[in-house]
Parts: sequence; C-alpha cells; structure tokens
Amino acid sequence: LRERAAHLEEAQKLMLGAEFGFATLEEISCLVPVLAALCPDPDRVAPGLSDLMVNAVEHGNLAITYKEKSLLKWDGDWEGEIRRRLALPQFLGRRASVRVDRAAEGVTFRIVDQGEGFDWRKFLDFDPERAFDPNGRGIAMARLTSFSSIEYEGRGNIVTAKVNFG
Repeated sequence: LRERAAHLEEAQKLMLGAEFGFATLEEISCLVPVLAALCPDPDRVAPGLSDLMVNAVEHGNLAITYKEKSLLKWDGDWEGEIRRRLALPQFLGRRASVRVDRAAEGVTFRIVDQGEGFDWRKFLDFDPERAFDPNGRGIAMARLTSFSSIEYEGRGNIVTAKVNFG
C-alpha cells in the first residue's frame, strides 16, 4: 500500500493535464480529493474546488437560482432537488467538465458548465446583504482561501481557478 501511494505521488508530478466530466454531487465528491491532491495544500484547495464544481452543476447545468437554493437549504431538500432535476428532460445528459493543468508555476482548474451563466461579479466578495443567507459565500470563500486567483469568462459558465506554487 505504501509503495502504491509513492507511485501515485510520483505519477501526479508527471501529469501535465487531464479533463474530467461530471454531473452529480457524488461524482464531484469522487473527483475533488484527486484533483486537490495535485496541489501542495489539498485541504485548502478542496473546499473551494468543491464549491466551484457544485455551482457548475446546480446553478449552471440545473438552473437552480440563488433564491431557490436558499429555500431548498432552509427546507433541507437541496440534494433531492438536484437529483430530481438531473432526471428532467431539459437537463438530462448535461455535464460539466473540469480541466486540470499542472506546470512549474502551479495548477490551473478550468470548470465549464452548459448553463446560461450568471452575473458572477457580485459574488467575488462578501456582501453584507447576504450575510445570513444559507448560501452565496462559496465563490468569495474560494477566492480568498483556496486559490491564488479566480477568473470568470464570458457569461459566467466558465471559471478558471489557479493555485500558484511558492
């Protein structure tokens, strides 16, 4: 087992890039530890990476609005609603992707969803008006604690998060 772990660690250092598709919370839970392990401090990167990937599924691919998520979080059936929407004809087959690239200067994660996008600018920083909402802080937290930088493209359905080495 120890030898296998050493081989995995060596293989991770050799990796230049990879791309993964995901659609469910379970798939995200499977991918996040593997992807975060490519970074020097996986425990710092994992929560932010998870938040960005979950956003791609729930808000992007499944069109759950901020307000809907707030209500679902208060009701406690957020995960059930995600499972329900995954089976709806308009969302069936939608997948998000995460592309990871590793270079001498750091690791880059590029997450793309099939949604309409959103106004990401108002979520980069903490907003006192959302302080008591059960959601709405993930992007700001990821930007401040997990990554060296986060950049959204176009309509907001593409986000690139970077972890710089050193």
